[in-house]
Amino acid sequence: MKLSVRRFEPNDAAIAAGLVKSFAAKDVTSEYLQKFLSNPANYLIVAEFGNELAGFLLAYRLERLKEEAFKFFIYEIDVIEKFQRRGVGTALIEYAKNIVRAGNMINAFVLTNHSNRGAVEFYKSTGAKIENGDDLMFVYTK
Repeated sequence: MKLSVRRFEPNDAAIAAGLVKSFAAKDVTSEYLQKFLSNPANYLIVAEFGNELAGFLLAYRLERLKEEAFKFFIYEIDVIEKFQRRGVGTALIEYAKNIVRAGNMINAFVLTNHSNRGAVEFYKSTGAKIENGDDLMFVYTK
């Protein structure tokens, strides 16, 4: 089987609902996902082996205030266990990097923790660099 990677479009909303159900165990309506996928700043990129979902990458194009430019924020990436270590995650990252190049964006970035060694090594293996080793993420709850 051949690996293919593509960006979901609004007409993929029903398939996206199944993706959310299988990865996050949440029910989301096709109507909501059609609206989500219609927003050009939202990216749901999927990898498939044949017609079988292998993984996804969720990202957002972020506008900047101080310049007419965008950054590409990779919010989440996940690969189904049976497809791990088969190039799926790398293919998703490469697809995202191509979006950044084609869209003349400044860069793509992703957040993780030092303690998540698997993610750290994966991102390094796909060409990512840690720019500032003392970054912190603060969260405001409701």
